[in-house]
Amino acid sequence: MNIEKQKKKILIVMPRFPYPVTGACEQDRAEGLNIFLDLGCEIRVIAKVSPNEEGQTQEVSKKLGIKIFPISYKFTRNLSFSKRFLKNLKRMINPLFWDGASYEYRDKEIVNVFEKELDEFKPDVVWFEYTTLWPLYKYARNKNIPIITRSHNFEALHFLEEEGYGPINLLRFFSKFLGEVITARKSDFLLAITPKEELLYKKIGAKKTDVLPLRRLPTFLSKEKIVLEKEKLNVFFTGSTYNVPHNMKALKKIVFDIAPKVNKLYPGSFSFHILGAKLPQQMKKIFGGNIIYQGFVENLDQFLNDMDIALVPSLFGAGMQQKVFEPMARGIPTIASSRSMAGYPFENNKHILLVDNTDDFISALNRMREYNLRKSIASEAKKLSREIFSEDKIKSVVSKSLNHVFK
Repeated sequence: MNIEKQKKKILIVMPRFPYPVTGACEQDRAEGLNIFLDLGCEIRVIAKVSPNEEGQTQEVSKKLGIKIFPISYKFTRNLSFSKRFLKNLKRMINPLFWDGASYEYRDKEIVNVFEKELDEFKPDVVWFEYTTLWPLYKYARNKNIPIITRSHNFEALHFLEEEGYGPINLLRFFSKFLGEVITARKSDFLLAITPKEELLYKKIGAKKTDVLPLRRLPTFLSKEKIVLEKEKLNVFFTGSTYNVPHNMKALKKIVFDIAPKVNKLYPGSFSFHILGAKLPQQMKKIFGGNIIYQGFVENLDQFLNDMDIALVPSLFGAGMQQKVFEPMARGIPTIASSRSMAGYPFENNKHILLVDNTDDFISALNRMREYNLRKSIASEAKKLSREIFSEDKIKSVVSKSLNHVFK
């Protein structure tokens, strides 16, 4: 696992500062910083921040002992009509920027900070924490500095399914796909988040690849969950935030489809708990009885100790869904859609119950009423999670990528 005896310099570029640590992406990136420090690397971070986060960068910088260079978001909606029109016109001239996300990384402020750090810090490698950052690659390439990209999802893969097949979305899909191709071919090492997406990157020209799961998962392996024999079972869904379309769709599927039918077929057998922030105020009126909106839960460990089943009816969503893999790592019996496995070797009926329609979700919940099944699935999922999501395993993947480019 050792990188080399000499301390290596790594310049990390992030699309968003991971503090405060809230959602899965923030948890993953924050844990990534800790891994680099554990491996003895000297790191500096360039990250986009919201105005209310700028003060926190100083606090985190002092706590971790690293330099952080915050770049303020420049929201298009805050520009005058003429400037907004000109910006969009420039973006639409080049198909690579039709999606818009990558276009922000041509901005002079972030380019100037990036080039300055390449000259002054002289990193041994640049680590990019998202595939939309590819417009910055050329500046590292010009100085012969190797590039490692950590992909959080092959975004183009699921975009149309989630957003629809309208003409504007088709253009954005084309742009996203081109961006993924550039990322794959220009990175010296590409770390996909799932085995399924690693294969996709190989197909579009990635030179060297590996799979780096969510880096926070080892934390959950230490949580011990006792599966209890109970008459009434607590079922939960974690949507992180409900301004994400597939989370809202999953919530509605539970509240309007699955839960009412389950209550009719098996009255008094389940209660449903919905976790997550940014739920529109008008949506809170739909809850009542045994369907409960918990919102943001401060002490999640304590709350999950009382939960019996994780229910994840998300049919869309790119990358690796923490809402599926976290409960399995914790040892909580889980029901999810079959596509959520994304190539990881968890087997239906052994480690998890995998289903794809409402009737099957209801049937799976009924099966989970059996104590021995819940206990077996939880135990097997925890066992496999320990094998493939251990701290040593994840650190070894990071080390492998660094050693490859340092040769």
